[in-house]
Amino acid sequence: MAVFESLLVGEIYMDIHKAIIGKIAKSYSNGSVSSDKKTKEVVSLFKMDNQLGRVVIVEHGKPIGLVMRDNIFYRLGSQFGYSLYMDKYISKIMNKNPLILDYNTPILRVSQLAMSRKKANLYDYIIITKEEIYYGTVSIKELLIHVSQLKVAEARDLNPLTNLPGNRLIEEDITHRIKNKDIFSVLYLDLDNFKVFNDNYGYKKGDNIIIFTAELLRDAIKKFGGSNDFIGHIGGDDFLIVTEPLKDIKISEYIIEQFDKNVLRFFSEEDIRNGYMEGNDRMGHFYQMPLTSISIAIISNEKQRIDNHLQISDIAAELKKHVKNKAGSNYIKNRRSNY
Repeated sequence: MAVFESLLVGEIYMDIHKAIIGKIAKSYSNGSVSSDKKTKEVVSLFKMDNQLGRVVIVEHGKPIGLVMRDNIFYRLGSQFGYSLYMDKYISKIMNKNPLILDYNTPILRVSQLAMSRKKANLYDYIIITKEEIYYGTVSIKELLIHVSQLKVAEARDLNPLTNLPGNRLIEEDITHRIKNKDIFSVLYLDLDNFKVFNDNYGYKKGDNIIIFTAELLRDAIKKFGGSNDFIGHIGGDDFLIVTEPLKDIKISEYIIEQFDKNVLRFFSEEDIRNGYMEGNDRMGHFYQMPLTSISIAIISNEKQRIDNHLQISDIAAELKKHVKNKAGSNYIKNRRSNY
């Protein structure tokens, strides 16, 4: 059984589906003013700092509006604009409905909301709050760059055959859960007698079984998992699922049932009828091997303390020895307790 290698994990959690907007928000000392300020005072801030693109209007620490540099100078440049606006309170001319989002909002959700705004406000800064208090802002440029970087990083770590996250993202997900003190189960899945299948049917058909398995795992999580569940492809015929302990058995049973029912389409009628594959190994010895099945080892920190991903990998390797001693597709769950 292959297990994922140890890789360095950065301080910033880079899973695109869990990255939050607050991590890239920026705050400036002159970037916010109270609602009782005059327009001329805000204009003065813009004139003093050519890099300042926006000013957030706050009331008791909470953001209530936004003034964009381009917008305010456009107004002042219109006929009578200077005399009309300079002595007005900034609250009278600010954008009263800016996009205001919490620090922990997922970046992908922010991107969707930002790009669905009206054309006139499409490039307005996004205001970020923490516990409803003004925290900082994110420009559309910064948002798009960061989303692009996350997508590139994710694509680099996706298995090219299954499009599932590879070892780095697997390690990040588990490490993130351990740091958060989450209660979770890890399902290690691998195919039995897969090498024999490859030898008998060729790598092309072997790839088809791998793709079928990946789709089956997605289907199982869709039916019985949750939005926070994770599916990874360790490599070859080894996969991993992270879910909640209450769901691990149901997911495992469904995968086994559906795998055994549908994997037969990859075999010849003769092998199905016999119930085994036969051939000669590299030493020329004749063999008969059972049809490809799936084994699942379940490790949970529900009753056992787990401090790192390598500990999970070690337990999984031990469990796999036991589950593979059983004929056909099976699962086994670690029920030891050290709390």
